[in-house]
Amino acid sequence: MIVLFTAVAMLGQTATPLRPSNDYPITGVVVSSVTRQPLSGVTVAITATDNRQSSLTVETAADGRYTFTALPAGKYSLTASARGYRAQGFNQHGNYFTGIAVGPDLDGTNLIFRLVPDAAIEGTVTDDDSEPVRNASVQLFQRDHDSGQQRTHMFSNAVTDDRGHYQFGHLAPGTYFVAVSARPWYAAYSAPGGDPPDPDNAPRVAEERRQLDVAYPMTFYPAAEDSTAAIAIVLHPGERVTADVLMRAVPAVHLRIKNGEADAKNSGAGMPRGFPRVSQRIFEGALAPVMSTQGFGYTAGTYEYTGIAPGHYVIEMPESGGKRGGAGWYKEIDLSGTVELDPSESPSLASVSGAVVLEGATRPIRKMYVVLTDRTSQENFSAEVSDKGMFDFKDDEIGPGTYDVELTNSPGFHVTKLIAKGAKTAGQTIEIAGGSVQLVCTASRAVARINGVVLRDDKPFAGAMVVLVPRDPGSNSTLFRRDQSDSDGTFTLPQVLPGPYTAIALENGWDLDWASPAVLRPYLKNGTPVEVTGEGKLNIKVQLQ
Repeated sequence: MIVLFTAVAMLGQTATPLRPSNDYPITGVVVSSVTRQPLSGVTVAITATDNRQSSLTVETAADGRYTFTALPAGKYSLTASARGYRAQGFNQHGNYFTGIAVGPDLDGTNLIFRLVPDAAIEGTVTDDDSEPVRNASVQLFQRDHDSGQQRTHMFSNAVTDDRGHYQFGHLAPGTYFVAVSARPWYAAYSAPGGDPPDPDNAPRVAEERRQLDVAYPMTFYPAAEDSTAAIAIVLHPGERVTADVLMRAVPAVHLRIKNGEADAKNSGAGMPRGFPRVSQRIFEGALAPVMSTQGFGYTAGTYEYTGIAPGHYVIEMPESGGKRGGAGWYKEIDLSGTVELDPSESPSLASVSGAVVLEGATRPIRKMYVVLTDRTSQENFSAEVSDKGMFDFKDDEIGPGTYDVELTNSPGFHVTKLIAKGAKTAGQTIEIAGGSVQLVCTASRAVARINGVVLRDDKPFAGAMVVLVPRDPGSNSTLFRRDQSDSDGTFTLPQVLPGPYTAIALENGWDLDWASPAVLRPYLKNGTPVEVTGEGKLNIKVQLQ
């Protein structure tokens, strides 16, 4: 069962009585997942999955026990929370947990709810002189497999106080990384083209400028300037970890970008055409914005940006004012010292537009969007589909990469076919190199619902990870469906597009790259083949692996 966030949000609210029916109970005890001791005063809630407005809450007694009685036959989400314990679902894994089924021949009693205590990370950010770095931006990254591949994504952020201290609380167990961005408080950047110093004072002035022309690299705990050297913080339930970060100031890079104009008068009276987006690839390839362009100037047909630490960066300069003209460009480059870039020698960003064709159904009343998601950086770009079915990413120029293509805010509609001019397509992906791209997305509403049960030794099994794997999983990540089996072993996979699939059920698969073709290979041979031909419901049985 996927997490019902509405149920979690209801904890502590006034209960809405469930409709009268047969007397089926849900009972159990809440214990600490660490000490295994019963927990009193825990708020426990149940919500009927077929009526999410129908919920009941109770508090556990001194012995940690809770009881719900007179329940109609059906399936319920079971959630719990307490001070020092985040709201959690029963046997939760990521966004999924096990639903509780009650009715004839179904037992929802004596359930042991192992509540996981919150963890925390805190620390102090200091500089080379062991002084606190104030007002630093601290980012917390979490590594997981929720997307089917190992990903490290930004989870939360904080700002250091006057002591250089930061804190992240209410964290689930898992693997985390801490990164810090800041500017040295004493840094000063001289605008290019300024008045030269008096010759007698030139050496002294040059040395003073050199000492102030510094920047902090993006720094990963404990003192790494590259994410590959970052130390992972593995949080256990209830653990509090101290992660101090040391930042070192380094000479700043001066990035000069030619404007192609001989003087400021011919380029908008010297006004900048825009600031470049300077990003750093971290972990599995995500783009992290860098605290750059802290200094800026213009001289002799060249814009100069500084305040950037040496390193490997992706530099993107969109067309000025968001207007199309083919002038947007990007460059992936190592920067150190003074670097001069000529836009005419850099690859262009792509302008993407196209149409959506809906097969066998009328357009939904609500607004519809085409979304491109970069498979490497996980950046999202969105364009609204007009009443005539046209879309244009006019506010975004898109960098090179392979993108998953999806429709959002369009219940029931899914992309079934892509045709592109100026780019390559495979399954539900498009590979963009640059220039002008026209894309036609064919979408279908002929989706099926798969209901099933996980079996081990011919008996229903609760808590298994169920994955519906499409043919050619490498090019069709948007076609995967996933669920967690409930207490009666059942699961539901909604909105499945026509095509061939294999269903697998794994007892210990939550930490696997479950969308990786190489990882899937040994499990697929023992999976259940499923052929979806159109709308409707299918019922299947899947053997636990």
